[in-house]
Amino acid sequence: MAKIKAFPTMLCGITLNFYYRNKATYITFNSIYNAIRNYFKGLEYKRGVLTKWNAITLKIVMVKSEGKSIEDCL
Repeated sequence: MAKIKAFPTMLCGITLNFYYRNKATYITFNSIYNAIRNYFKGLEYKRGVLTKWNAITLKIVMVKSEGKSIEDCL
């Protein structure tokens, strides 16, 4: 029970948001751990990260990094 109470103190950002959105479904520490691991290491998450990565272009980076040279943006 102590592990379950302490678990959210180790989380931050989107992981903490995921925990609080879904905490009613967790019964044991292992279920909490597995749910978070599966969400953030699963195929769906990896596909989303890859999609974001593939959408990045030099033009977008240059717009966001105004005043920097092309070399700095690379």
